[in-house]
Amino acid sequence: MPIPMRMLSAAGAVMLVSIVAIGPGSAQTAVDPVPPTVRNEQAAAREAEAEMRRAEEELVEARLVLRTGRSIEGLLVAREGRNATIRVQGKDTEFDLADAVEFEELGPVLESFAALRLATPDDDVPGRLQLVRWLRDRGAYFAALDEVVSIIGVEPYNLDAQEMRRWLESQIQLKLASALRGADDEKDSGEVPAMRRKIDSFPVLTDEEINLIRVYEVDFDDPPRLTIPRQTVEEFMELYGNHEVMPKDPEGRRALLRRDPLTVLDLMFRAQARPLYGEVEVIEDPRSMRLWRTQIHGRWFAGSTGSCASASCHGGQEAGRLYLNNHRTNTDATVYTNFFIADRFRLRDGTPLINYEEPAESPLLQMALPRERSRRPHPQVGRTEGRRGWRPYFRDEDDLRFRRAVEWIRSMYQPRPDYPIDYVPPVSRSAERFDPDTPRPRR
Repeated sequence: MPIPMRMLSAAGAVMLVSIVAIGPGSAQTAVDPVPPTVRNEQAAAREAEAEMRRAEEELVEARLVLRTGRSIEGLLVAREGRNATIRVQGKDTEFDLADAVEFEELGPVLESFAALRLATPDDDVPGRLQLVRWLRDRGAYFAALDEVVSIIGVEPYNLDAQEMRRWLESQIQLKLASALRGADDEKDSGEVPAMRRKIDSFPVLTDEEINLIRVYEVDFDDPPRLTIPRQTVEEFMELYGNHEVMPKDPEGRRALLRRDPLTVLDLMFRAQARPLYGEVEVIEDPRSMRLWRTQIHGRWFAGSTGSCASASCHGGQEAGRLYLNNHRTNTDATVYTNFFIADRFRLRDGTPLINYEEPAESPLLQMALPRERSRRPHPQVGRTEGRRGWRPYFRDEDDLRFRRAVEWIRSMYQPRPDYPIDYVPPVSRSAERFDPDTPRPRR
């Protein structure tokens, strides 16, 4: 089934209507041919869809039985020599086949589906919906969408089928948009990771990555608004139903579908259902990120001309290794990207910029104190043309602003999570010039 044109709006799938002059004093309404740029974008979208469908045809399942007796089934990602990488519940794990007593390739996912579908009557809608979930769990979104559209043809008002269709279409649309953005980025510059949008040339976190940070930072004592789709709860029960925290009786499982999102999220955390965290939608900043936005980022980190992220400091091309975004500073993209950069940043000696165990010792805070009062003074930065040089932000550790910064660090979730986000910050020109790890050129 081809993707509806409404889903390809990002590719410019539009027809232009204009007035075309036929002769002196006359005109008529006509449909112009689609402009070449739009045709190219439509072709790129069709090519991306075709490539994704071909990728689904190559999905292969495998089963591995370890010497311990544990049986593992999942998608075969790669096999090289005696090593096999299998994707289970969204996580890729490499196994040494020498540790296995049995390894078997179960065949292509779509071939297995075709056999299962052949054995399922057309009017067995519950059975066919189960097959759709089976395809979804294996990443065969196009095949699943084709099947659920066929089911809706049989039962147009089936709510489960309609919800599944919406979910699949949204996931496919995201993947198509990412593929198209990735192709554009690849043409524009080889230095920026594919599929990552930019604000004024500075690559930033995606909406999905921002939401993922919010999920990890949820504070149950002061929870943000959030939602969890019913389909995600069903998937959670299906994948983690045997976990010790999950209800075991049918009534308990049915009751879980009616529970509030916080209760379900608490169970997801306890079961460590990490592949599903991204499907939880956190609608507003958790407390820790709210404090970061209002008390830190919006005031002295990136909120003024004299802030850390100002063009004359860490927001300009002379920023050094800590390079921050100083454009559209109140947007989620900039607020969360700058936090992520600070969270991951390490000094030359390996010290984290933020000390979550002893917040007041954080270099981030100590370097904002006057040098004579700091246990880790800010490096000397002289005044140059257009640059006023470094100035302390805090008066001392009793400064209310310093205490608020400590409060923010303490509000971050502990133990600190390792966000599964693949983001590489850009590098300023000064860091490229002066990085001692870069081999010196021959002269």
